[in-house]
Amino acid sequence: MQFFILVASIFTVMTGINGQLTGGLSDVNPAEYTKTAWKSVPQINSENNGDSLLVPVKVVKAQVQVVAGTNTVLEVLVSESTCSKGVAATQVSSENCQLKSGGQRSLYKVSIWEKPWENFEQITAEKIRDVSPSEQF
Repeated sequence: MQFFILVASIFTVMTGINGQLTGGLSDVNPAEYTKTAWKSVPQINSENNGDSLLVPVKVVKAQVQVVAGTNTVLEVLVSESTCSKGVAATQVSSENCQLKSGGQRSLYKVSIWEKPWENFEQITAEKIRDVSPSEQF
């Protein structure tokens, strides 16, 4: 009997709020991570050879992992904007950088690892694929 109580206690401690094991990726509502996706604009555009900035249009998938901090993994649909690459990062927003009609679209995997108590943030962005203008998300 004590063994079962021990196993139940360990399982309870290891389970997160959503019923996921602590440390694993948990699916979350993508719509709540649009603002977070904007943090990745500099990384996404570091490999962009065009003259216009690529900006987030929609977060297609979002997952969160609690590790030494929080790791947020997003699949983000990006598109060319009316902002040129020379625009300061502080001025890049959905209000200032409108989507360019008929612009290039791509899907990116963005990882944001944050440890707020250390003032640490590491953002990586990797292109998954180009997206055709007719493809819907």
